[in-house]
Amino acid sequence: MISNNIRPLRDVDVDVVIIGLGPTGATAANLLGQRGITTAVIERDISIYPRQRAIASDEDAHRVWQGLGLFDEMLATMSADVRVHFKHGGKTFLSMFSAESRDQGVPGMAYYHQPELERVLREGITRFPTVTVRSGFEAVGLSQDSDSVTITLRPVDGGDDQLIRSRYVIAADGGSSAIRKLLGIALPGKHIEEPWFDIQLRAWYDLPADAPLDFTFISDPRRPGVDCPCPMGYHRVEYRVNKGETVEQLQTEAGLRGLLAERGIDYDQVEIFRSWGYTFHIRQAERWSKGRVFLAGDAAHIMPPFAGQGVSSGVRDTANLCWKLDAVLNGSADAELLQTYESERRLNVEQLTNFSLRIGRIVMLENEAAARVRDGLFVAASKVPGVSRLLAGNGLKPLYKLGTKGGFFGIAPLRRSPRGTFIKQPWVVGSDLTPVRLDVVLDNKWTWVGFPSAPIPRQLARAGVAEVKLEYASAIASHKVGAGHFVDSEGVLERQMRRARADGFLVRPDRFIYCSDREFAPGDHRRVAAAVVGGLHVAENRA
Repeated sequence: MISNNIRPLRDVDVDVVIIGLGPTGATAANLLGQRGITTAVIERDISIYPRQRAIASDEDAHRVWQGLGLFDEMLATMSADVRVHFKHGGKTFLSMFSAESRDQGVPGMAYYHQPELERVLREGITRFPTVTVRSGFEAVGLSQDSDSVTITLRPVDGGDDQLIRSRYVIAADGGSSAIRKLLGIALPGKHIEEPWFDIQLRAWYDLPADAPLDFTFISDPRRPGVDCPCPMGYHRVEYRVNKGETVEQLQTEAGLRGLLAERGIDYDQVEIFRSWGYTFHIRQAERWSKGRVFLAGDAAHIMPPFAGQGVSSGVRDTANLCWKLDAVLNGSADAELLQTYESERRLNVEQLTNFSLRIGRIVMLENEAAARVRDGLFVAASKVPGVSRLLAGNGLKPLYKLGTKGGFFGIAPLRRSPRGTFIKQPWVVGSDLTPVRLDVVLDNKWTWVGFPSAPIPRQLARAGVAEVKLEYASAIASHKVGAGHFVDSEGVLERQMRRARADGFLVRPDRFIYCSDREFAPGDHRRVAAAVVGGLHVAENRA
């Protein structure tokens, strides 16, 4: 899985430095390691941070982790059967079942204990000898020129400063990002003045990983909050701090007893690990890169927690950025390819931020009469065919689509263009009649996926683009699937192409559609050829 095509290092220590080893940085390290990119990860903390800050991830992150070969191990301690309820006065006015993944082939949502998630990601890094982790250092200085970036590192336990040089830097060091501050990039936005209080505890029961998990928004004007049993017996409860209360008062035994009693939890039957106060932030960096340094995750954007999209958004960032770094470092792609990162990702972050705010407004109504009206509207809507399926299936969540203005996509889009959307991931069957997930066949490289009426254009084949030849389901019935051909027996890809009025898709290494066969233009093969080489290195070394 490791590329031998890395160009010799002369004036730098590594090709990429990642600052921060949370879920965003650890995912980036795995993605770069998978591609054979020499990488150093710098992390301030010596061990995994014990507090359970995030608890949820969605299908977009799961598909990335699946491609890294880590998701099955993650699932062993996750709850993927999640039901989300909105309650007021003890009555449920809306329930959503979040298993729907929009044909991405992985669970639509999963809940976890964050330290366990980070453990799997960190152990995954050890598979790649081109990636090293240096814990106990913080970044205190940065300079860059046209060829490299120099980071000044300071040991947290004392000692002399050290320098590390790289071609590029990914700053995944959180909302208070030192790298973002060193670059002088502002983080405009606002925070919601209303304080909240969080309690992390170990429950009196152990919730099996395969049991349904009921996440509840307490949508009560008297005290809105969140109640979430988590895998491995952990439990998170969050509360609004009401007027006249302080975090210090709530952290006393009397305060904790009273708050837990509001949720029907006996203080004497649980083990409380931590409690803390916080406020919600809504911020986006003015720009997500400067020179050779790129911001990812909370360093680039901070959104309210109601939609549970913080970790998944950071994973989306790195999945978009890392294949482009690979193409630039190992191939002939121009560095301008990296400038499509922000233009492709910002749209989705803005949409999810607004979605999270809408959920927050549903939960945090302050007027009892308005809350009763809200309850009635949702109960009525849940009885309307079509609307009920939309609400129950989490269909209000924005579909992940990349920004195509300024992005790296086909140059001649037509009506119903699929470009900038995921290719769906069904089970496909090859000549050995063994079902595999489509991403296993795509294998992190540029690929033409098409039915017999849309073979790969000759220019793309000459450029090294792979081809997945699709057959219709009838091929399974006759047990005749040719070598190099695959059948989507459920017709998922056939339906996706029919909606796009297409018979073939050109798919990027990150599973997003560059263009369809009816949009492929003469100039496209030259643009793709310039970006395809990095992906070919991985494919050649695996062959």
